[in-house]
Amino acid sequence: MEVLIAMVILTIALLALAGVVVSTTMVMAHTIDKEKAVNLGVETLDTLEAHYCGCDPEAEEPGPPGERSGKFNCQSDFDETNRMITVVVQWDGVLGSREVTLERFIADPEMK
Repeated sequence: MEVLIAMVILTIALLALAGVVVSTTMVMAHTIDKEKAVNLGVETLDTLEAHYCGCDPEAEEPGPPGERSGKFNCQSDFDETNRMITVVVQWDGVLGSREVTLERFIADPEMK
């Protein structure tokens, strides 16, 4: 009888340990996705800033940013009044639908 109780306790402990491994893997995958989303957002901010600050006035307006895998949806907006660029990156990951919003103020190059 004692052996049976010990086996039940051991089984419960091992199942709990397996749950920790699964949840850690899910959090790690989420962190990788979030890092990719932030990198895509920063790259998009840099491209838009170069366009809107007048660094390259002959360049045409950048098209929509692209992610190679198609997992991320990146949208950008430029508010000319406040000179603020907003980039929103959305994705569906292991922890559900997530999004990261990045904003950057663009200084007027003619302002001294």
